[in-house]
Amino acid sequence: MEEQEMDRTINEIARRRGEFRPEAYYFTLDALNRAVEVLSVRRHLSGPELLEGVIRLAHERFGDEALEMLDGWGVNATRDIGLIVDDLIQAGILSSSEDDRPEDFEGVFELAEALREEAWRQRWRVGGFEPADEDLQL
Repeated sequence: MEEQEMDRTINEIARRRGEFRPEAYYFTLDALNRAVEVLSVRRHLSGPELLEGVIRLAHERFGDEALEMLDGWGVNATRDIGLIVDDLIQAGILSSSEDDRPEDFEGVFELAEALREEAWRQRWRVGGFEPADEDLQL
């Protein structure tokens, strides 16, 4: 999909849903791309793995303002990332496996805690991103 077409599509998705700003969709795509880049083998990410990537990128880009940034875009829970991913799949921007469901993102962890907590920040200062649990792969 060309950049202009993707911009139109994301803006339309955001307008239709009315919950999330377009920036939330772009950020989720960036987090997905970043998470895939650091894997030793390119593969499909599970919902929890993508959520780890969202937290990492939010900390890297926004530091202590991460919670406020995502909140300002309408993203308040891990479920919201699942809805964004589902919207991107429905629009043909992302692909999915037959096992993927928006529910895979529900209640994985408390987003606000992960964005505030120093322990999450420390997790990535040593050794970089690693999936939280290899058994969570799809």
